[in-house]
Amino acid sequence: MNNSTVARICSGLLVALLAATPLIAGCGKKGWPQPRNTNDTFKWIRASAAPANEECIRFEAELNGNLRNIEYIALELQTAGSAEDCPTCPFNPNERMEYLPEELGITSQQGAFSRLYCPKRKSSAYRWRFVGVNVHGTLEHAISTVRGVEME
Repeated sequence: MNNSTVARICSGLLVALLAATPLIAGCGKKGWPQPRNTNDTFKWIRASAAPANEECIRFEAELNGNLRNIEYIALELQTAGSAEDCPTCPFNPNERMEYLPEELGITSQQGAFSRLYCPKRKSSAYRWRFVGVNVHGTLEHAISTVRGVEME
């Protein structure tokens, strides 16, 4: 090989490496994969809670979207001093209950449900949220906003 052939090979390798650099930089991307369309997702359109008696809470919520893709719904509860107890603090639930869609009466056409839950840890108030887990494990969970409820 003469010097000009070696120079062309080296410059070709250099161009190939420079072209591949943006591809390598994207390998460390963090976050949930986003679907190309929303046909596989669902989301919360309402969620509320009220004391049913001095020990139990009545939760009501509704999801819309592709309800066939709900693997389960989790209710997460955190004991609090009051319902407005530090709204900017991290949410650290002490209790978690998981429900299959059919346990809540969710069908492919109907995403509203109501559920009575009696917390194991007694408190004058709770912070809570719902988490809807998609059957497609690579898609982001549908998470309701963290809300509070004062007990009677």
